[in-house]
Amino acid sequence: MSWLNLKLVAVDVDGTLTESSRSLRLSPHSIEAVRVLRSKGYIVVLVTGNVLPIAVGLSIYLGTEGPVVAENGCIVFYPDSLREVHLCRDKPSLEVVEIVKNMGFKPAWQNRYREHDLAFHMPRNAGYSLVEKVKRLVEPMGFNVYWSGFALHIQPHGGGKDRGVEAVLSHLNLTWDRVAAIGDGENDIPMLLKARLSATTSDSPDIVKRAVKYVASKPGGEGFHEFAKLLASI
Repeated sequence: MSWLNLKLVAVDVDGTLTESSRSLRLSPHSIEAVRVLRSKGYIVVLVTGNVLPIAVGLSIYLGTEGPVVAENGCIVFYPDSLREVHLCRDKPSLEVVEIVKNMGFKPAWQNRYREHDLAFHMPRNAGYSLVEKVKRLVEPMGFNVYWSGFALHIQPHGGGKDRGVEAVLSHLNLTWDRVAAIGDGENDIPMLLKARLSATTSDSPDIVKRAVKYVASKPGGEGFHEFAKLLASI
């Protein structure tokens, strides 16, 4: 299969731009990866569960220059016009927040700045079965539930990283067959499944590895750099 027409690279942040799936420290390899992609004319789009100000700030310092997708697809920012588009409405109800807190999850400090997607940290020593329990309770109430590997995210319907990328593609008059994407979390899977060429890092969970076409041999930012060099060689 030919990848010659790829134009846009959608890139997750936590676990992909960072040193590893366990680290939140930005990898220097990611800086070089962005430079490699930009030098080959790719549009680089950050797609993250982070709040918009952090995501846009990171985009500026990395020099990605493309649109930014924040709060797991709930908000899209276009730097050329300084315009932000909200794909989600409101945020999870107080009832939902109380359900999650009563299960031992701790609200993330960013929640005071979040407009739609709320994040919660898992109780110590808890397993993924607790995330599945939240899904069973909360999804029937009309909310999306995602596990990023770092936090539990709950948002109104309308979001999702794939929905955020679709808004960017519509804005740029592109389609999914022009997209390469890389991510390491469960919340990246909808985006990875739709991209023409998808990748993940070596330290991502098996559920993500099964969803992609290319698994890098290195973790975190090193894996992203490896993928960037592959794209540059096309």
